[in-house]
Amino acid sequence: MTTFGLLALAILPGFVIVQRYYSKDHLQKEPISVVLRSFYWGAALILPAGLFETLFVLSETPSYIDLAIHYFLVVGITEEVAKYLAIRFYSARNDAFNEHFDGIVYGACVGGGFATFENIFYVLEHGFAVGVLRAFLSVPGHILWGAIIGHWIAKEKMEKEDRIKVFFIGVGISSLLHGGFDFVLNFGASALMYAPIFVITPLLLVRHYSKSALEKDKTFLFGTGNVLLPTVSTNDTIPPPNTTVLKLVRAVLVLLAGIFFFFALFLFPFCIDDFIKGAEDFEAWMFSIPTFSLLLSFGMYFYSKRFRVT
Repeated sequence: MTTFGLLALAILPGFVIVQRYYSKDHLQKEPISVVLRSFYWGAALILPAGLFETLFVLSETPSYIDLAIHYFLVVGITEEVAKYLAIRFYSARNDAFNEHFDGIVYGACVGGGFATFENIFYVLEHGFAVGVLRAFLSVPGHILWGAIIGHWIAKEKMEKEDRIKVFFIGVGISSLLHGGFDFVLNFGASALMYAPIFVITPLLLVRHYSKSALEKDKTFLFGTGNVLLPTVSTNDTIPPPNTTVLKLVRAVLVLLAGIFFFFALFLFPFCIDDFIKGAEDFEAWMFSIPTFSLLLSFGMYFYSKRFRVT
């Protein structure tokens, strides 16, 4: 299969599943800019999470206890805490996050960004068969685990739940499911029997969360004594105390975004060419350089809009 086909196989599942949860938010649609930025932050945090995980290397012949400790306490917790940070400190701080179901939408977006960026490396390195399996297991798993965290963060914001309780329940459930999923993948052929359990279980849980959240939002927006809330403005610009400074900051951000964008476009063909030719000095992780550069360019471009002068 061509490299382009493998990239499509790696990227499309995440976007398709995230779009499904976005489309279910029929009461008040979330701003596309905030949705994309949440997706971006999920993708961006995979790098620090991955670097942290490299500090804990398994032995060549690990026991089941070693595997359990590694996947539950290192991989599972690290990656789910990364998602929590993206949802808690970006998505939840936006004014658009004003409904119970928004937690599920933004949690799915962050999980989708994380899953998509990770999926690129696995699919390019291991090929079509792995890409198909991950499209039905790993990718929806990450999205659902993120949605669980987002649901509990929404309970904190909308129902004033205790922050510590929200952290331990949301991250705890998702880390347990994530760690269990990675752990059973070491069981050889029988992994295909057990792995779906850790995807179907959160699917059913998120379906329950979604139904409950939509009912609460409908009551809040249309119930007795309530009126339909006005649509949240997507124009989150900063009032210009000094238009010259704001124009300068925006110009610099746009310039940097352009530099990173063209750097990614320049580097991608070389990576693809080395990958196809099987160059000895090329490794799949090198795709992360232009990919991260591309994500960074999008992030800078969207952030520059905050400095738009009206």
